[in-house]
Amino acid sequence: MKIKQYYKNRNYIHYSNCHEDANMIINYANDNINNILSIASGGDNSFACLLLNPNKVISIDSNITQVYLVELKKTAIKFLQYEEYLILLGVREGNSLYYYNKIKQYLSKDVVDYFDNNIFLIKDVKLLNCGRFEYYFNIFSKKILPLIHSKKIIDKFMNCTTLEEQQDFYIKKFNNFRFKLLFKVFFSKFIMKRLGRDKEYFKYNNGQLSKILKNRFEFGIFSNLNKTNPYLQYVIYNNYLEMPLYLKKENFEMIKNNIDKIEVRCISLDEALNLEYNYDFMNLSDVFEYLDNSLMEKYEEALFNKLNDHGRIIYWNMQNTRVFSHKLIRINTNLKNDRAFYYKDLLVYEKA
Repeated sequence: MKIKQYYKNRNYIHYSNCHEDANMIINYANDNINNILSIASGGDNSFACLLLNPNKVISIDSNITQVYLVELKKTAIKFLQYEEYLILLGVREGNSLYYYNKIKQYLSKDVVDYFDNNIFLIKDVKLLNCGRFEYYFNIFSKKILPLIHSKKIIDKFMNCTTLEEQQDFYIKKFNNFRFKLLFKVFFSKFIMKRLGRDKEYFKYNNGQLSKILKNRFEFGIFSNLNKTNPYLQYVIYNNYLEMPLYLKKENFEMIKNNIDKIEVRCISLDEALNLEYNYDFMNLSDVFEYLDNSLMEKYEEALFNKLNDHGRIIYWNMQNTRVFSHKLIRINTNLKNDRAFYYKDLLVYEKA
């Protein structure tokens, strides 16, 4: 099956990776965590939550294909070695199909049926790149960026050794007229709706998406070295040179040892808040972006009731401003350290 045809079906993977900086999740987590609620998406940041050594992580997503992907990754972490897991994902070169077949016996029938029917995602596209959002970045990397800069210029920009050198190179060489123009066009709402994200994600967008992303991109490269930023590296190269937190070799064994603590469920946030658990920490990605602002007070009440004392919530705003203002106490955050350039706000709240 061609990848374009795959995305025409409704039953496709939206995100093959998480695009929020997991370091922020770990840095702003509270102490003495037992239960965690985490948005699944590509699963990466739910796995990173295992580094907090909780009793349980409930990883949720309303899209069943995301659940299949996270179940596949979870099983692979459990039964494969570090380098084998990287090959399965496509981060490293190798026979990814071999390692999929190696773990098939441990997967549920639904997961096996889905990936057997879409085996090209593992064999050809690779799991690292199989989400529709990642396909969007793949087009930018392979089709758009070469129209702007040579590989030599791109590599030099991505491998500066100091922030001063990086800033100077960006201003004098990288941020030319073509980059400004094509960035504005490609990262517009019009193009992203057609290539990267579902239309309903833009229901409350004010139309300034490319401007927001350009400002955040420049803020990011003026604050963090590109050569140590896996989120920017993925956009430019469709792979990682510096690994995100859960893929760092030194973290793999702890995540593997804790992997059975993750429970993946295909449910909405509303349904998750009706489960029997109370939580010490919640990683909620950017779920509030897609809700009417009038619902924030209702969600604040529900979240407050499901948090244990001193429990915390972390989430991001990319396009729309969504804040709590009644029961939860906002914690000061430093967006400068957030390497994922897509988001304009990082919000952390505590039940005090």
